[in-house]
Amino acid sequence: MVSILSLPPELLSSVFSELPGVDLARIALVCQQFHAATKIESVWQRRCFEEYNFTSDQLKGWPEESYRTVYTKVLHPYGHILGTWQPQMGPYGGLVSIRVQDGMLVAIQYLPPVDPKVCLPLRSRQLFHIRINEDKQTIVECLKGPNGPHKLQVLPGNGDAESEDNFSVLCSKPDKHRLFESRQEELQNWIREEVGLEGHANLQHNFPNMHDHHIELLRIKYIILNQYDSSCLFKRLPTPVDNSDVPFKAGFFKGTYGGHGIEIVSVTYQDNKLLGTKITGDPNVPARQLSIEAHLDEPMILTKTQQETLGNIEGLQKDDVLVKDPKLLAHSQSFAVPYGVHDRGMGEVASQIGLQLDRCKRRYFATGLIAMHGFRNSSRTPCHLVVFSEDVFALLWLELHSISWFHRVTELL
Repeated sequence: MVSILSLPPELLSSVFSELPGVDLARIALVCQQFHAATKIESVWQRRCFEEYNFTSDQLKGWPEESYRTVYTKVLHPYGHILGTWQPQMGPYGGLVSIRVQDGMLVAIQYLPPVDPKVCLPLRSRQLFHIRINEDKQTIVECLKGPNGPHKLQVLPGNGDAESEDNFSVLCSKPDKHRLFESRQEELQNWIREEVGLEGHANLQHNFPNMHDHHIELLRIKYIILNQYDSSCLFKRLPTPVDNSDVPFKAGFFKGTYGGHGIEIVSVTYQDNKLLGTKITGDPNVPARQLSIEAHLDEPMILTKTQQETLGNIEGLQKDDVLVKDPKLLAHSQSFAVPYGVHDRGMGEVASQIGLQLDRCKRRYFATGLIAMHGFRNSSRTPCHLVVFSEDVFALLWLELHSISWFHRVTELL
């Protein structure tokens, strides 16, 4: 009978490559033959790919291009945080992608574009990275602020064990995040970034249409976000789910939300419903709430005359416009913004992507979530979901006399 110890390292490594990485460390302690077999790169290449989808292209750029080193120093202790996450920052939430990039793990925060330019790319900034230095030590550094990388801890989110669905970070030197000594200067600089006026000294002079209420909303946001500047909990975001025969693919979308600016929603499907959940939110309707619910089994067709005013639309009987037989749905139908409806972003959509907005593909009965400040007195209000293309849809808020425009997030998260 042949003993496993008599097998050459190449065959042993083929057997050991079937084992999880955590078991390989134990196997290596058994004897010299096992130790030699577990040092073969092909074993760790397979572990990196099967456990973390880490490919040969991603190995490029690391200080030592070794699967074993990358696995033991970075992927095993920190690979569980790869993916798309939502920072838990009060009502505002957020969108963070953690990926392998340029020979390290990098956490990138994505922010909505400046309102109302909903078709522009997301703004982005690096939050932290995890790398290996020349001495093969694992270095975790916060990248916030203008004063260079500084120490950061990545901790279990539930406080006592590693979790696949949450984690937290703790920065040891949050004072390095500040650009100015004065908090007031920090606030003014942050507001200028939020409204696209970096480098301008006077907000009201350069943005005369900005109301005091809008500035106050930004001040509140700045104060709350700063509470999470040194430590924050992250929760994993589920992948948006498609169904068959849907008006457009599931995914993340940027949308205009009136005075709260542009926010990010995750569009997914469940049964005969389109569901839009807020990834970023505001003090009225916070992140994680179901902002949009459209009934895909209730498509409608409206004539141009029926859309001239909200009074015309509200006076329609549902059965008069509901299309009960999907075969009767035309490839497109007319669309018009009713008189008196506050449009925010339609011009941007038309000019940025050259989409003709006088016709749409589909229109459905829907509801949208509204609430007072602090998510008080929340309720669902009647809306129309209007689909223009694979990447653009709108939500007509009948009672609010406004329309929100949504454009697909195209960044690879």
